[in-house]
Amino acid sequence: MTGTSEARIGMVLGTEDVTPTVFWFAVSAGASVQLDDLVVVETLKPDGRPVRFYGLVDNVRKRHEGVTFESDVEDVVAGILPASVSYAARVLVTRVDPENFIPPQPGDTVRHARGDDLNMALSADKMGQASFPGGLLADGQPLPLNFRFVNGESGGHINISGISGVATKTSYALFLLHSIFRSGVMDRVAQESGGRMAGSSGGRAIIFNVKGEDLLFLDKPNSKVVRKEAEAGANKGFARDRYALLGLPMTPFRDTQFLAPPRAGATGSAIVPHTDQRSEGVTPSSSPCASSAPTGCFSTSSRTRAAA
Repeated sequence: MTGTSEARIGMVLGTEDVTPTVFWFAVSAGASVQLDDLVVVETLKPDGRPVRFYGLVDNVRKRHEGVTFESDVEDVVAGILPASVSYAARVLVTRVDPENFIPPQPGDTVRHARGDDLNMALSADKMGQASFPGGLLADGQPLPLNFRFVNGESGGHINISGISGVATKTSYALFLLHSIFRSGVMDRVAQESGGRMAGSSGGRAIIFNVKGEDLLFLDKPNSKVVRKEAEAGANKGFARDRYALLGLPMTPFRDTQFLAPPRAGATGSAIVPHTDQRSEGVTPSSSPCASSAPTGCFSTSSRTRAAA
């Protein structure tokens, strides 16, 4: 294995078809497996060389073995019928290394992918200096993203889906900006490019605000974040807060500039921004940026002076 010596969480089933792309494994007693877990399996070719399969758990199920009818569950619980519980998970293979697409062997050991194995499962080993944290996995490991698919070098698009109206997509988009600006990835990629790309000193983000005035306070500390992080850490069993696990500061945006349309007033009156909750630090502007967004826009950068 290329990662840490993780404990076995299961064995590849022989009662279900085992293919190079999909397989089931029986979860070991005392182990816990959930949807979206990343796992690794190592099998041996006939010549003795190892092949590793990295994959994502896309289905988990339990069922009784040794009974026939669905109604037998009452008799099993009452101790009238003998039965055992089968706990199994299905894996969609995301990567095979080396690329010998043979199936794993029934009975092969399954482990959680951690450390180097996690990087292989997510192809983070190919990201190099362009890797930056996109959040935490369920087990507390950082999820690496490739900045080259964000900055336009290999692509320039992020799609965030979710339930409308609960601001989680907005929050995650803002978190990604925070991670990009504060993780150091912009400077690492710029240095690797030999000066062809600008680092954090040349980075800017422009946000068009169409969701009330909440985003006009992104440069202010969140009074609830410490308590929320403590609660999340306790619920997940993390030793540190999630920002620390990601290697990011738990701070608001810095070097920001806010623009808003001017408030309509009498001729000769002072020009003030058309905002209700905040006027300090908000610049009235008739620029397309401010006038196209009902409650204005703002820009943030990683250096002292921001540009709209």
